[in-house]
Amino acid sequence: MLRKFIRFLSFSILIVSVVSCAGHPTQFGTRTEITDQKDSLKSLSRIKEIKNLDFSDFKAGKFDDGKIVVNYRFLKPKNINPAKKYPLILVFHGSGAVGKDNTSQMGVLSKMWLLPENREKYQAYVLSPQFPVRSSNYHLDESRNVKVSESNEYLDLVLESIDSLIVKENIDRDRIYVMGFSMGGATTMNAISKRPDLFAAAVNISGISQFNKISELLTMPIWIVHGSLDTDNFPQSNFRFFDEMKYKGQVFLWEYKNKYHNNILSEKLLEKIPKWLMRQHR
Repeated sequence: MLRKFIRFLSFSILIVSVVSCAGHPTQFGTRTEITDQKDSLKSLSRIKEIKNLDFSDFKAGKFDDGKIVVNYRFLKPKNINPAKKYPLILVFHGSGAVGKDNTSQMGVLSKMWLLPENREKYQAYVLSPQFPVRSSNYHLDESRNVKVSESNEYLDLVLESIDSLIVKENIDRDRIYVMGFSMGGATTMNAISKRPDLFAAAVNISGISQFNKISELLTMPIWIVHGSLDTDNFPQSNFRFFDEMKYKGQVFLWEYKNKYHNNILSEKLLEKIPKWLMRQHR
């Protein structure tokens, strides 16, 4: 009888732990291992729907300092109240969108903000620059034995231009967010390292981390998402960043145990990102 009770108690504790983990997956300092079944037809259909969205509401522009140029697309809130300030979401693309056509960067992470429910509920500006060359490059940190990311003058131009954009538009300085996938995830880490004063929160999806400014990021809410099976950007860099920050910073990690590089985005993740971002303030 006692053995049965102990087994029952152990099982109950396990269930409570799993439910707690599922219910609080964005708690700082936590590493949540997610083993999703094969993406449902509903989730795949949702991703396809987002990819097919018309992005003509994102107006074309360019940042030009006389030496280099970065094209961008810019979405404004649906109904702007001149007396209000609105969040700005900066979205960085992966290496496959490098170019000058000012369209290739309009992937799922940019277009998701066009979904009717997001346009209505999350009134925000969205900036999607397109880099003409790689925005981040990687090299080995021999002391950590992981790859690290470093950016260039093109990211500098974008960050400097945001300062001017804040003055021109009704942007809330305390609610500027940055997110990106793959190379864009790495550039996200470079951006917050270069300008920790600028951003209220960051989402790094399948990127490579930067480590030399960790002490300046201790109050920055950072969400890392990576697939264990990723062989394009091996996850060890992001895992190491999380390990170094989990006890002293505001970082948490979602590790998808059965995901690769290009299948990391899911309906569930895309629903969670806006809710989490919009709760963060400087």
